Amino acid sequence: MEDPRVDSNSSFLSGGDVFVLHHLPANFTVGCDATSFNSAQPFPGFRDIPAGAHLIWVAPSESTSSRNGYWICTPEKHDSQPGHVYVKEWDIYHEVLRDPIGRGEELLQDGRLEQIFERLSPYHLRAASTESSHALALSQGEEPPPDLLGDQNIWYQLTFAIHPGLLNRVVGQAENTWHVTTTDSVAGDTGLAKEAQLYSSGTSHLRFTFPMDSRLINPEATGAERTRQALDPSGWIIEKLEGPETDLRPEDLLGEFQFAFIVGMHLGNFPCLEQWFFLATQLIFRSYSLTVDRPQQARNLIQAFHAQLLYNGRYLQDDVLELMPEEARKLRLALTTYKARLGEKLQALGDQCTSDHQSVGMAFSSLESWLLRFGWDLKGDYVRSGNVMLEDGEVVEAELSDFEDEDERGEFAPTVVEMENGTEAGLLSWDK
Repeated sequence: MEDPRVDSNSSFLSGGDVFVLHHLPANFTVGCDATSFNSAQPFPGFRDIPAGAHLIWVAPSESTSSRNGYWICTPEKHDSQPGHVYVKEWDIYHEVLRDPIGRGEELLQDGRLEQIFERLSPYHLRAASTESSHALALSQGEEPPPDLLGDQNIWYQLTFAIHPGLLNRVVGQAENTWHVTTTDSVAGDTGLAKEAQLYSSGTSHLRFTFPMDSRLINPEATGAERTRQALDPSGWIIEKLEGPETDLRPEDLLGEFQFAFIVGMHLGNFPCLEQWFFLATQLIFRSYSLTVDRPQQARNLIQAFHAQLLYNGRYLQDDVLELMPEEARKLRLALTTYKARLGEKLQALGDQCTSDHQSVGMAFSSLESWLLRFGWDLKGDYVRSGNVMLEDGEVVEAELSDFEDEDERGEFAPTVVEMENGTEAGLLSWDK
C-alpha cells in the first residue's frame, strides 16, 4: 500500500521512502537489503530509503525457515520531493506480511505517520552513485577497492538491473510492491531443489525469461544457425532480449540473475537458487559470442557474478556453492570452458579488439583470481571434438568441452589403456 493520502508538503518525508511494519511482534528477524537483525521489541519499520531496488523481509525467528517480504523500487527524486510511504502488516493467523486491513490504513494520515516516523529505523546503507557502478574489472590478483563493495555500494552492485517492469513480469504482480516468500515456486523447476518440497503452499509462481526447462534455441532456427545456438546461446539471448516484438530490455537477463540470487539467498528459496545456477551454467557462461557481440553486457554479467560471490562470503552465513554441490561442480566446469573460449574470442579479434572487449577479459581475470580461494583452478585442456546429441535427439559434430560432465584434468584425466578380449588388460576376473 502506497501513500495516496499523505500530504505532498510533508517535510519529514524528504529523506527518502518509508516502509512501515504494522503489528509486527517482538523477537522477529527483520531484513532490509544487506542488513538483518533480531528485534527484541516490535520493530516499526524503516525510513529514508534511498533510490534503487530494495528487499525488506521478516521471519518469526532467526531459525525459522519460512521468510516473506516485499520488493520496492525507489525512484530518483529531487530533495524537495517527498518519499513514498508503504505500509504492511503482520497477519498473525496466516503468518504472512500483507497489505493492511481496516485500521492499518489510518497510518497513512499525516498526523499519525509523523508520530511513528521518529521511531522508524533510518536506512544507513546508501545506494552507490552511477560513477562507481560497473567498476569491478580489476587486474589479476588485485582486491576490489572498499568503496565499491563496502556498505555504501554493495547493494547497488547486486540490484542495479532490477526495475519495476522486471518485477511485474517475474513476480506476476502489477503493483508498486512485490511480495516474495521462501515457498514461491519457479516455472520450469525440475524438482532438484529438495528443500523446497518441505513447503507445499507457495504463494507465487515466479516466471523468468529463460526458464529451466526451456530449450535455449529459437524454435524456428534451422540448419547451421540452429546448431550454433545449441552450442552457444548468444544469438538466441540477443534475439530474445532485443527483438522488434519484445518488451524486454538488454539488461533483463542480468536483472533476473540478480533477482534469483537475492531471493534465493535472503529468503532461502531453493527454486530461485536452482534458477540462478541454471542462468550461470547454461546461459551466461556458455554465451561465448556475447563477449564479442555485446561486450558491455558480458562484462556486466561477469561482474555481477563476482559481486554476488563476494557478497556471499562477506555478508551471508550460507555458502551458495555449498548449498547445491552438484550444481557448483557444473558451474566450475562451465567457467573453465568459458575461460578458454574467451581467450580464443579476444585473440581472434586482433586489431578490432576494443577497450570494451578488453574489459571483459579484465573482469574475468579478476573473477578467476578470486576463485582460487575455493581451489577452483580454471586452467586446463578438455577433449575438443566429437559427436553430441542435442535436446531433441539430433546428433551434431561439436566440441565436447561444452557438454562434458566430468573434469578431464588431474585424477579425471583420460588415459590410454591396453585392451584384452574386449576388457581392460590386467583387471581381476571373476570368471571361472
